[in-house]
Formats: sequence, structure tokens, C-alpha cells
Amino acid sequence: MRDMRWRKAEEKLLIAVSAMMAGITSLLLLAIIGKIAFEAFPSLTLYFLTTPEVDTPGLGQGIANAIVGTVYLSLLSVLLAIPLAIGTAIYLKKYAKDTIITRSFRFMIDVLSGTPSIVLGIFGLLFLVYYMKVVTGGFSLIAGAIALAILILPVIERASEEAIDAVPGEVEEASYALGATKWDTIRRITIPYSLSGIITGVILGIGRAAEESAVVILTAGYTQFLPSYEILPREGMLFGMKIYPFQDLVATLPISVYHTFEHSHIVPIANGFAAAFVLIIIVMLVNMLAKIVIWRGKIG
Repeated sequence: MRDMRWRKAEEKLLIAVSAMMAGITSLLLLAIIGKIAFEAFPSLTLYFLTTPEVDTPGLGQGIANAIVGTVYLSLLSVLLAIPLAIGTAIYLKKYAKDTIITRSFRFMIDVLSGTPSIVLGIFGLLFLVYYMKVVTGGFSLIAGAIALAILILPVIERASEEAIDAVPGEVEEASYALGATKWDTIRRITIPYSLSGIITGVILGIGRAAEESAVVILTAGYTQFLPSYEILPREGMLFGMKIYPFQDLVATLPISVYHTFEHSHIVPIANGFAAAFVLIIIVMLVNMLAKIVIWRGKIG
């Protein structure tokens, strides 16, 4: 009886400590967001949010160019990463046998997942910006998107693997029993069943790409202009043409924040906090969308 009471007391203590840690973590997040929102409030105007920096009277007085650039860069990087990530997940889960080659693939994905973003940024700077300048245009949207696609590929790949693992085995076996090939089963059963988990990984990849700064500053550069849409002749480029906005500089919110504090003697600090607050809101909305997709998938 005494041991039973001790175990119950120990369990209640553990629950209380865990709840306290969760509360502290939540309060820290609320304190950070509250502080940033308070400092950003003077600059959170419609003019600041909807005007590109080039159309303002001074440096860092508008972030429309950074908001649009962040969205473009995040979406393009995810579009580049999706085929590689999902294809890798399908191969490893449905086709590959447990061999040293397969284990090597998984190990390399783990290493890529743990690689610091600054390392990928340096790789992008050397390979994409300098060596591949004739294709990417140097610092550009496409160079940043490729580098970010490499960064977020493990996020989408792992989420896709977990989603494929969650597909009921008896459903796939029933498909085989009806004469379907492996590819027919994957296309008609496995992918539809795991779609919500795959979409969740894609959404999380978008959030990861939107908040990245080290890779972006070393590959995408920065511009005060909104993206333009045209093809112009340019010497030194592949086929003698430069395609906008893919081979042109692009602005992002993390770099806007960096520029504000770098030039704090001429740019109000509130502008940097406002850009950071907008970035936080974008990332929070992306994560909320992921949670909604997971919730709807469980209900379905």
C-alpha cells in the first residue's frame, strides 16, 4: 500500500513538473512575441507593409518587396524540393531493400538534416552564385531557392516517410490481392492515404524556408525592388538572356531585419521589429495550417 501511494505521489509530481515546464516554455514564447510586437507597433502601418523600399524616402522604410520575395523564395524552394523528397521517401519505403546502400542513403539524409545552414549557404555562394553564374545569374531567386530546397529536403522527406509508414498494411495487401502492381498501389492507395502527412511536411518546409537568413543572404542577395517579369538580353548569361525574376536579386524579411540593425543609425529600430513581427506571423500561420492539415487528416 505504501509503495502504491509513493508511486502515485511520484506520478503527480512528475505531471506537475512537466506542466510547469510547458507553462514556462509557453510564457517565454509569449514574452518574445509580446516584446517584438510592442517594439514594432510604431512602424506597423499600411504604408510600411505595402510599399517597396525603393518607393520610400529612406532606407528600410517599406517591406513590401521583402514580403513578396519571402513568399516567392519559400514557394519556389518547396516546389524544387518536393519531387526529390517524396521520390526518395517512396523509394526507401517501398522499393529499397535493407542494404548498405540504403543505410548509406538514410545516413546522408540525417547528415544533411543536421548540417548548419551557414555551411549550405557557403556551398550555395561558391557553387550556385559563382561557378553557376551563367545559369543562375549570380545572387538570384533561383540560386536562393535551390540552396533552400537542399536545406528543407530532409524535413519533407522525413515527414513523407512517416506518412507512408502510417498507411494500413492490409489496405495495400488488398490492392495486391486484386492484381494491382506495386506502382498502381503506391499511386492509388499509398499516396492518397498519406497525403495529409506529406502536405504537413511541405507546409513545415515552407515555414523553414521563410525564416532562413544565412542561406538567403549568401545566395539570393537583396534588392529594394519588387520582382519584375521579363526576359532581357544579357551578355555572359546562358543563351544570352536573363529571365526575371528567377535570375535576379530578391529581398526577404530576415535580411530586412538584418539591414535595420546593421544601419540602426539611420533606420528606426521599430522598423526592424516590425519586419520581424511580420515574419513571425507568417511562420505562425504556416505552422497553424500544418496543424489544421494534421487534425483534418486524423478526423478523415
